[in-house]
Amino acid sequence: MIKFFRKIRYNLMETRKTGKYFKYAIGEIVLVVLGILIALQINNWNQEKINSKIEENLLIELLENLSVNEERLQQSIEDEYTSLKSIEYVATTLENRRSHHDSMNYHYGRADFAPDVEITSTAFEAIKSKGLDIILSDDIRRSIIDLFDSEYGVMLSETVRLENLYWPTASLPLFHKHFRIKQIRDRNPQSNAFDAVPINYELLLNDETYINMIKHRGSFRYNGAKLKELALAKTSNLKEEIKAYLDE
Repeated sequence: MIKFFRKIRYNLMETRKTGKYFKYAIGEIVLVVLGILIALQINNWNQEKINSKIEENLLIELLENLSVNEERLQQSIEDEYTSLKSIEYVATTLENRRSHHDSMNYHYGRADFAPDVEITSTAFEAIKSKGLDIILSDDIRRSIIDLFDSEYGVMLSETVRLENLYWPTASLPLFHKHFRIKQIRDRNPQSNAFDAVPINYELLLNDETYINMIKHRGSFRYNGAKLKELALAKTSNLKEEIKAYLDE
């Protein structure tokens, strides 16, 4: 093809048809430029297809992460409210100076339990490593950033930070002062290993510091549950957004 165009150009030069030669030369330049533009466009299309596939795979992985986070948040919220109920029961029992019975042992131990939650974010880290612009939808991208960088961050800092400050200095010393742990096992919320037996029930009844502490701890459980409920709602909403986006 190149030889063909070159032959035409030489013929025009030999016949001294200068005007036609320049028109032809310009046309040849235009064809070359068009060829380059078409090649670039094809390359862009191919790159867009590659990016679209990468985006799809990352969003599918993110959906899996969000499903795991949903389950963990739901369980942690249940644990928060279970601990809160035990705290309220313990506080009411002590304030009303009710007699001790063995069924209370579970609630004493459960009241000291602070549910934690571990957030899975491997897909989000992969998205960041690729560049957040790999997510083509502005709305989806904003929702992802808001959930992982903001909502999860606030929830974890507010629940873990308060516990880390309060539990070892205020809660644990009083717990050790008043209770004997019944079993040395992992303190699973569903097991009897939570049971804590009062060492001196009369002393416990008259310890206002312990009663105030346990009420304060109840506010942590309530606020923790509410923060996790907000995070759970945003997690579920993002899942639906991504599903709808992928279905398109």
